[in-house]
Amino acid sequence: MPEQQHDPIEELSRFGAGLSTGPGGGEMPLSAADVRRRGDRIRRRRTALVTGAAALAVAAVTVPVLALSLDGSQRDDSRVANDRVKALSEADLLTDDDTVYSDGADWFTIDTFEGDGQAAFHLCARSKLAGLGAEDVFQRTYELRNLADDAPSVSGDEFREVVAQFATTAEADKALQTIASWIDDCGERAVAEGTPDHRVLQTTPIEVGLDDSDAQVIDAHYGPVPREIDPTGDAAYIAETGLVRVGNRIAILDSRIVGQDYTFLDGTPVTRMIPRAAELLLPGTTPQATVTTPGVPEPSEAAGATELPDDLPLADGWPEIDGDGSLEGPARDQEPFSFAPCGTDVPDAPEPADRITARWQEPEDFRGRQLSSYTSAAEARRAADAIVNAYRACPDGPRDDAGYVSHHAVADGDLGDESWVLGRSSTFDGAPAPGLDVTYVVRVGNTLLLITGAGEGGGSDPAGDILTTASAMADESTALLTSLCRFAGSTCAG
Repeated sequence: MPEQQHDPIEELSRFGAGLSTGPGGGEMPLSAADVRRRGDRIRRRRTALVTGAAALAVAAVTVPVLALSLDGSQRDDSRVANDRVKALSEADLLTDDDTVYSDGADWFTIDTFEGDGQAAFHLCARSKLAGLGAEDVFQRTYELRNLADDAPSVSGDEFREVVAQFATTAEADKALQTIASWIDDCGERAVAEGTPDHRVLQTTPIEVGLDDSDAQVIDAHYGPVPREIDPTGDAAYIAETGLVRVGNRIAILDSRIVGQDYTFLDGTPVTRMIPRAAELLLPGTTPQATVTTPGVPEPSEAAGATELPDDLPLADGWPEIDGDGSLEGPARDQEPFSFAPCGTDVPDAPEPADRITARWQEPEDFRGRQLSSYTSAAEARRAADAIVNAYRACPDGPRDDAGYVSHHAVADGDLGDESWVLGRSSTFDGAPAPGLDVTYVVRVGNTLLLITGAGEGGGSDPAGDILTTASAMADESTALLTSLCRFAGSTCAG
C-alpha cells in the first residue's frame, strides 16, 4: 500500500464544508490520572466549538464534538437534552448536514417556521396537521443546488420536512395512517393542483431500529411538468414521501424531483434520511438509529481478524518525551477512552474483541490513540455511531459557573473506510476562549481507531483550528493507518 500523505490545505478545504455546529460535548477520553496531571493548565482548557466561523457552511447542524473539562469537574449539560422533553422544536428537523441527495448536488434550507402555515404540507393533504390533532408543528423547506461552480441551476425540485407532536401515540399513529391513505388516493387533490396524472408506485417499510417506531416510504409519479421547466414534455415529478413515527411524534419527508430516472445504488435520498429523521424525534433520549452518510452503505457483515498485532505502531509519529512528559502504552491494560456528552456516559458497546491504547502527554499538550477490534465491520460501525450519534444529540452547552459556553462541531473525515472529525472549543462572553480538543473517529474494516489531540485554541477561527489540528493528527498517524489498512485487508485511505 502506498505511503499515506496529507495536504493540510486540501484537507481544510474538504473539511470546511462538512464542519458544523451542533449537538455534542462531554469529557475527552482521558483517565482520571491524566486529568490530575494537567495541573495549572486545567483552567485554560474549557472547550467546545464556535458557531459563527466562516468554515461552517450551513445553519444549526447536528454534529458534535468531544470535549475535556480540564478542571476535573463535570459540567451538567443534561439540561440541554432535557429541554427536548418539554416541547417539539425546530431542533427536531433535519439540518443541511443531515439531508442527502448525491455527490453532485445537495439540499439547502430556505425557510423554517412553526405551525401549519398557509400552504398544504403535502400535495395530497386534505387538511392541516392541526386538523389531525397535532399539538405542535414545525416545518423546514429546502432547495436542491448543484455543487459544481459551473453547473446549471435547478428548477422544480423541492424538499420539505414537517414534524408534529400529538397528545398520544395512538393519535400520532392514526394521523400517519390517514396521511398515507391520502397519498394512495390523491386523484382529486392532484387534479386541483394541475397534475392529474398521479399514481403510486410502491410503499416500502423502513426499519429505523428504535422502540415504538414505524416508518415507510411511498413512491409516486405525477404530472405533467410545466413546459417552462421541462420543454421536452418527457419528464415527470418523481415523488418520495417518508412517513415516520417515534412515540407520539411524526415526521413527514416530502421530496419532489423533476426527471425521468431516479436510480440511487446506495438507496434513495428519503430512504437514507429516514433514520436520522427518526433519531431527531426522540424527546431527550440518546439516539440509537444509525446516521446515514451520502454514498456510504452499511458496512459488510464479513468478519475480519479480531486479535490485534502487538507490533502495530500505535505510538508512532508522536514527539519524543521531554521533561515532565509521559508515554503510557501501547498496552491492553490501559483505561479505555470514555465520552459523556451532556453528562450522560456513552456505552462502550458493542464490546470489543481486542483493544490496545496509548497516551502521550506533555504539560501543555496531550495525544491519545485507542484501537479496538470487533467481530464484524458492522459492529465497528455501531461502536462509532454510539459515540458520534450521542454527541449529535446534544446542542451547545449552557453557560457554566465560570462563564464559559461550549460549542461543538463534526465533519466527515477522509481516513480509513469511513471517518468523522469531532471537535470542541469554547467562548467566554462571546469571545473565543483557550482550549481546543479534537478526536478523529476512524473505521477500518472491523476495527475502530480513535485519535485524540488538543490545541491551544482561543483564536478567532476555532473551526479552522480544529481542522488544522485534525490534519496534523492524520499526518502523525500515517504509519499506523498504513499498517491498519493492511491488517484489515482494506484499500482504505490513511
